Amino acid sequence: MMQTKARKPRSDKGPRLTARDLNALKWIAQQYAISLDHLCILLARLIDYQEYAQQPKESGEVTVSRANKVIKRWEQLGLIERGHILYGDPVWVWLTPEGLRTVNQELGPLCPYAPTPGKINHLYWINHARLYIEQQRDDIEWLSERQIHANQKSEPGVKQKHTPDAIVSTQGQAIALEVELATKTYARLDKVLHELALSDYHTIWYFTLGRAKQVIESAIENMNSMYKHRFVIYDMDDLELQ
Repeated sequence: MMQTKARKPRSDKGPRLTARDLNALKWIAQQYAISLDHLCILLARLIDYQEYAQQPKESGEVTVSRANKVIKRWEQLGLIERGHILYGDPVWVWLTPEGLRTVNQELGPLCPYAPTPGKINHLYWINHARLYIEQQRDDIEWLSERQIHANQKSEPGVKQKHTPDAIVSTQGQAIALEVELATKTYARLDKVLHELALSDYHTIWYFTLGRAKQVIESAIENMNSMYKHRFVIYDMDDLELQ
Protein backbone atom coordinates (compact mmCIF):
# COMPACT_ATOMS: atom_id res chain seq x y z
CA MET A 1 0.00 0.00 0.00
CA MET A 2 1.40 3.34 -1.07
CA GLN A 3 2.05 5.71 1.80
CA THR A 4 1.21 9.36 1.36
CA LYS A 5 3.98 11.72 2.27
CA ALA A 6 3.09 14.07 5.07
CA ARG A 7 2.97 17.68 3.99
CA LYS A 8 5.31 20.11 5.66
CA PRO A 9 3.48 22.85 7.55
CA ARG A 10 3.39 26.13 5.69
CA SER A 11 5.92 28.64 6.94
CA ASP A 12 3.34 31.43 6.63
CA LYS A 13 0.63 29.60 8.55
CA GLY A 14 -1.23 31.69 11.09
CA PRO A 15 -2.66 35.19 11.16
CA ARG A 16 -1.21 37.63 8.67
CA LEU A 17 -1.59 41.35 8.08
CA THR A 18 -3.47 42.82 5.15
CA ALA A 19 -3.16 46.29 3.67
CA ARG A 20 -6.37 47.20 5.53
CA ASP A 21 -4.83 46.02 8.80
CA LEU A 22 -1.78 48.21 8.32
CA ASN A 23 -3.85 51.27 7.45
CA ALA A 24 -6.11 50.72 10.45
CA LEU A 25 -3.15 50.21 12.80
CA LYS A 26 -1.53 53.37 11.49
CA TRP A 27 -4.76 55.31 12.12
CA ILE A 28 -5.02 53.97 15.67
CA ALA A 29 -1.36 54.75 16.37
CA GLN A 30 -1.87 58.34 15.31
CA GLN A 31 -4.88 58.69 17.59
CA TYR A 32 -3.43 56.87 20.64
CA ALA A 33 -6.42 54.48 20.84
CA ILE A 34 -9.84 53.75 19.36
CA SER A 35 -13.18 52.56 20.73
CA LEU A 36 -14.88 49.52 19.23
CA ASP A 37 -17.79 51.49 17.72
CA HIS A 38 -15.40 53.80 15.88
CA LEU A 39 -13.23 50.86 14.82
CA CYS A 40 -16.25 49.26 13.12
CA ILE A 41 -16.67 52.39 11.01
CA LEU A 42 -12.95 52.71 10.26
CA LEU A 43 -12.60 49.10 9.12
CA ALA A 44 -15.61 49.42 6.82
CA ARG A 45 -14.11 52.48 5.17
CA LEU A 46 -10.79 50.76 4.59
CA ILE A 47 -12.28 47.81 2.69
CA ASP A 48 -10.91 47.58 -0.85
CA TYR A 49 -13.96 46.36 -2.75
CA GLN A 50 -11.83 45.59 -5.80
CA GLU A 51 -10.37 42.67 -3.87
CA TYR A 52 -13.78 40.96 -3.81
CA ALA A 53 -15.41 39.10 -6.67
CA GLN A 54 -18.72 40.11 -5.14
CA GLN A 55 -19.33 43.10 -2.94
CA PRO A 56 -19.24 41.96 0.72
CA LYS A 57 -22.41 42.11 2.75
CA GLU A 58 -21.04 44.75 5.10
CA SER A 59 -21.51 48.27 3.83
CA GLY A 60 -20.88 51.44 5.76
CA GLU A 61 -20.07 49.65 9.00
CA VAL A 62 -18.39 46.40 9.95
CA THR A 63 -20.31 44.41 12.54
CA VAL A 64 -19.01 44.17 16.10
CA SER A 65 -18.56 40.41 15.65
CA ARG A 66 -16.41 40.90 12.56
CA ALA A 67 -14.40 43.69 14.20
CA ASN A 68 -13.73 41.45 17.19
CA LYS A 69 -12.31 38.81 14.84
CA VAL A 70 -9.93 41.41 13.43
CA ILE A 71 -8.96 42.49 16.96
CA LYS A 72 -8.32 38.86 17.96
CA ARG A 73 -6.02 38.41 14.96
CA TRP A 74 -4.09 41.55 15.90
CA GLU A 75 -3.80 40.26 19.47
CA GLN A 76 -2.40 36.94 18.23
CA LEU A 77 0.27 38.89 16.39
CA GLY A 78 1.09 40.87 19.53
CA LEU A 79 0.19 44.19 17.89
CA ILE A 80 -2.57 45.51 20.15
CA GLU A 81 -4.06 45.43 23.59
CA ARG A 82 -7.70 45.94 24.42
CA GLY A 83 -9.68 46.68 27.54
CA HIS A 84 -12.74 48.27 29.09
CA ILE A 85 -11.70 51.62 30.53
CA LEU A 86 -15.05 52.87 31.86
CA TYR A 87 -18.00 50.74 32.87
CA GLY A 88 -20.64 50.54 30.16
CA ASP A 89 -18.41 52.01 27.44
CA PRO A 90 -17.26 50.05 24.37
CA VAL A 91 -13.94 48.22 24.54
CA TRP A 92 -10.87 50.26 23.58
CA VAL A 93 -7.94 49.15 21.41
CA TRP A 94 -4.38 50.52 21.41
CA LEU A 95 -1.04 49.44 19.98
CA THR A 96 1.66 47.55 21.85
CA PRO A 97 5.33 48.49 21.38
CA GLU A 98 5.46 45.76 18.71
CA GLY A 99 2.43 47.30 17.01
CA LEU A 100 4.10 50.71 17.02
CA ARG A 101 7.23 49.23 15.48
CA THR A 102 5.05 47.81 12.71
CA VAL A 103 3.94 51.30 11.63
CA ASN A 104 6.92 53.45 12.62
CA GLN A 105 8.39 53.43 9.13
CA GLU A 106 5.58 55.75 8.09
CA LEU A 107 4.83 57.50 11.37
CA GLY A 108 8.24 57.60 13.02
CA PRO A 109 8.92 56.40 16.57
CA LEU A 110 6.04 56.90 19.00
CA CYS A 111 6.10 56.27 22.74
CA PRO A 112 3.82 53.48 24.05
CA TYR A 113 0.51 54.67 25.45
CA ALA A 114 -2.45 53.08 27.21
CA PRO A 115 -5.70 55.06 27.58
CA THR A 116 -6.80 56.20 31.04
CA PRO A 117 -10.28 57.02 32.38
CA GLY A 118 -9.47 60.72 32.52
CA LYS A 119 -8.45 60.90 28.85
CA ILE A 120 -10.73 58.63 26.87
CA ASN A 121 -13.69 61.01 26.55
CA HIS A 122 -11.44 63.56 24.84
CA LEU A 123 -9.83 60.84 22.71
CA TYR A 124 -13.25 59.55 21.73
CA TRP A 125 -14.43 62.90 20.40
CA ILE A 126 -11.17 63.65 18.61
CA ASN A 127 -11.60 60.31 16.81
CA HIS A 128 -15.23 61.21 16.10
CA ALA A 129 -14.16 64.54 14.60
CA ARG A 130 -11.53 62.87 12.44
CA LEU A 131 -13.94 60.25 11.14
CA TYR A 132 -16.42 63.01 10.31
CA ILE A 133 -13.84 65.13 8.46
CA GLU A 134 -12.61 62.11 6.49
CA GLN A 135 -16.24 61.36 5.66
CA GLN A 136 -16.65 64.86 4.20
CA ARG A 137 -13.27 65.22 2.48
CA ASP A 138 -11.07 62.64 0.83
CA ASP A 139 -8.07 64.91 0.23
CA ILE A 140 -6.91 65.63 3.76
CA GLU A 141 -3.65 64.85 5.48
CA TRP A 142 -3.88 64.36 9.23
CA LEU A 143 -1.11 65.15 11.70
CA SER A 144 -2.17 64.05 15.17
CA GLU A 145 -1.26 65.58 18.51
CA ARG A 146 0.74 62.43 19.23
CA GLN A 147 2.85 62.95 16.12
CA ILE A 148 3.28 66.66 16.84
CA HIS A 149 4.57 65.93 20.34
CA ALA A 150 6.88 63.20 19.02
CA ASN A 151 8.48 65.67 16.59
CA GLN A 152 8.78 68.58 19.02
CA LYS A 153 12.17 69.43 20.41
CA SER A 154 12.10 71.01 23.83
CA GLU A 155 14.63 73.70 24.66
CA PRO A 156 15.55 74.54 28.26
CA GLY A 157 13.86 77.73 29.39
CA VAL A 158 11.69 77.98 26.26
CA LYS A 159 7.96 77.47 26.80
CA GLN A 160 6.28 75.26 24.23
CA LYS A 161 3.54 76.76 22.09
CA HIS A 162 0.01 75.46 22.43
CA THR A 163 -0.39 72.17 20.59
CA PRO A 164 -3.70 71.69 18.78
CA ASP A 165 -5.43 68.33 18.91
CA ALA A 166 -4.53 67.83 15.24
CA ILE A 167 -3.38 69.69 12.15
CA VAL A 168 -5.46 69.06 9.05
CA SER A 169 -3.88 69.86 5.69
CA THR A 170 -6.06 70.29 2.63
CA GLN A 171 -5.50 72.13 -0.65
CA GLY A 172 -2.14 73.38 0.58
CA GLN A 173 -3.62 74.94 3.72
CA ALA A 174 -2.91 73.93 7.32
CA ILE A 175 -5.89 74.01 9.69
CA ALA A 176 -5.62 73.69 13.47
CA LEU A 177 -8.24 71.42 14.98
CA GLU A 178 -9.39 71.65 18.59
CA VAL A 179 -11.90 69.49 20.44
CA GLU A 180 -13.35 71.32 23.43
CA LEU A 181 -15.58 69.42 25.83
CA ALA A 182 -15.09 71.27 29.11
CA THR A 183 -15.10 74.97 29.77
CA LYS A 184 -11.69 76.45 30.56
CA THR A 185 -11.27 79.56 32.66
CA TYR A 186 -11.80 82.66 30.55
CA ALA A 187 -8.17 83.73 30.93
CA ARG A 188 -6.88 80.33 29.77
CA LEU A 189 -9.33 80.13 26.86
CA ASP A 190 -8.58 83.69 25.75
CA LYS A 191 -4.84 82.95 25.77
CA VAL A 192 -5.27 79.81 23.64
CA LEU A 193 -7.60 81.55 21.18
CA HIS A 194 -5.22 84.48 20.66
CA GLU A 195 -2.22 82.18 20.30
CA LEU A 196 -4.06 80.24 17.59
CA ALA A 197 -5.32 83.42 15.93
CA LEU A 198 -1.76 84.77 15.70
CA SER A 199 -0.39 81.49 14.34
CA ASP A 200 0.28 80.56 10.72
CA TYR A 201 -2.77 78.30 10.50
CA HIS A 202 -5.15 79.23 7.71
CA THR A 203 -8.20 78.46 9.85
CA ILE A 204 -8.96 77.08 13.31
CA TRP A 205 -11.74 74.50 13.60
CA TYR A 206 -13.32 74.09 17.02
CA PHE A 207 -15.36 70.92 17.59
CA THR A 208 -17.45 71.45 20.71
CA LEU A 209 -19.96 69.66 22.86
CA GLY A 210 -22.53 70.95 25.32
CA ARG A 211 -21.95 74.23 27.13
CA ALA A 212 -18.43 74.54 25.72
CA LYS A 213 -19.90 75.73 22.42
CA GLN A 214 -21.56 78.80 23.94
CA VAL A 215 -18.46 79.65 25.98
CA ILE A 216 -16.17 79.49 22.93
CA GLU A 217 -18.62 81.43 20.76
CA SER A 218 -18.76 84.15 23.41
CA ALA A 219 -14.97 84.29 23.77
CA ILE A 220 -14.48 84.56 19.99
CA GLU A 221 -17.16 87.26 19.76
CA ASN A 222 -15.18 89.33 22.27
CA MET A 223 -11.99 89.11 20.19
CA ASN A 224 -10.80 91.77 17.79
CA SER A 225 -12.79 91.59 14.55
CA MET A 226 -9.61 90.86 12.57
CA TYR A 227 -9.39 87.46 14.31
CA LYS A 228 -13.00 86.28 14.38
CA HIS A 229 -13.16 85.11 10.78
CA ARG A 230 -10.35 82.62 11.39
CA PHE A 231 -12.50 80.40 13.61
CA VAL A 232 -15.13 77.85 12.57
CA ILE A 233 -17.20 76.13 15.26
CA TYR A 234 -18.83 72.71 14.89
CA ASP A 235 -21.37 71.21 17.28
CA MET A 236 -20.51 67.53 17.60
CA ASP A 237 -24.13 66.69 18.41
CA ASP A 238 -24.80 67.45 14.73
CA LEU A 239 -22.01 65.27 13.31
CA GLU A 240 -23.42 61.94 12.15
CA LEU A 241 -21.04 59.25 11.02
CA GLN A 242 -21.89 56.98 8.12
